[in-house]
Amino acid sequence: MPALEPVEITAGSLHLRPWRPQDAADVFAACQDPDIQRWTMVPSPYTQADAVTFVERVAPIGWATGTAAQLAVVDATTGGLLGSISLQDMRDADGILGVAPGGTAEVGYWCAAEARGRGVTTNAVRALCRWGFGALELTTIRWLALVGNEPSRTVAHRAGFTVAAEPRPLLNPRAGEIAEFWTGTLRR
Repeated sequence: MPALEPVEITAGSLHLRPWRPQDAADVFAACQDPDIQRWTMVPSPYTQADAVTFVERVAPIGWATGTAAQLAVVDATTGGLLGSISLQDMRDADGILGVAPGGTAEVGYWCAAEARGRGVTTNAVRALCRWGFGALELTTIRWLALVGNEPSRTVAHRAGFTVAAEPRPLLNPRAGEIAEFWTGTLRR
């Protein structure tokens, strides 16, 4: 699998950049939010060790293996952490794991509680998808969220995803059981 060169993307008042070891404390604080633990795949309870593992191992491994582009969403002026965004589960046109022109990816995100309601996540999703379609030459970006996660569904709609009319039963890896997910796609 080809490696991905980490990128930085500025989109108006937002800056998307690779995670840094010094981000661990802010990630830990943000992931104490019950909504992040309820609706995303972060561990629950979320520990300081989870945050360190994420910024020092998980995110860099995605770039190194060409399977995920994990970025911090920060305020372009202050550098304060606003959220997390990624293109993950990157696959080539044949479905083989690893980024390749003509391939696909899944977008994932969370927004820190204090940054919600300002369009942060929608703008970050639009910016990252533009990069995915342009620089990576992806053809399709997938989105999914547990049924009930209305804020994520709203972001997907606003970012231009076509959301399927009916939920799909999929494996919830954190719970180890089948759950209903909303799904959507965005095509180049």
